[in-house]
Amino acid sequence: MRFLKLAVISVGVLFCMVTAIGLLFPSSVRVSRATDIKAPQDSILHLLADVKYWKLWLEGAKENPIQFLTAKTEGEGTVARIGTNEVSLLKVLPGQIQTRWKGQDGVVQQSRFELYADTAKQIVTVQWYFEQQLSWYPWERFGSMMNDKILGPTMEKSLENLQQLAEKP
Repeated sequence: MRFLKLAVISVGVLFCMVTAIGLLFPSSVRVSRATDIKAPQDSILHLLADVKYWKLWLEGAKENPIQFLTAKTEGEGTVARIGTNEVSLLKVLPGQIQTRWKGQDGVVQQSRFELYADTAKQIVTVQWYFEQQLSWYPWERFGSMMNDKILGPTMEKSLENLQQLAEKP
């Protein structure tokens, strides 16, 4: 009985310590990548705002076909399933596209494409980032440390594909 009581108290204290350490981590995590593209901003925006073109540049979209859950494929209100993620276009503005990615496990991440045009150099900088709000759960806080390692390479390859596609003559 004494051993069982010690074990329960030890597990409780350990959980409280891990939770306290986890609360020192930020409550949101952002993974960001950017690239410069030598193409008109309108053509880049068109490739980003119309989800049917994502299969041409989004890494993994060729292996996981895009299934549209709405009748339209572009602009605000478009919803599509790409692999295990449900992607919604929330807002499409001239220099910005806001999306929401919801995984099958219920994890929601906000994503945004921002386009910055440098008309003097005829270059458009495309910045893409994912942001996730975290709960207080210690496993979620500690797991978020891997977001950059998981999302970063895929985002880089996708932006490289977008650059090649947009710069094609």
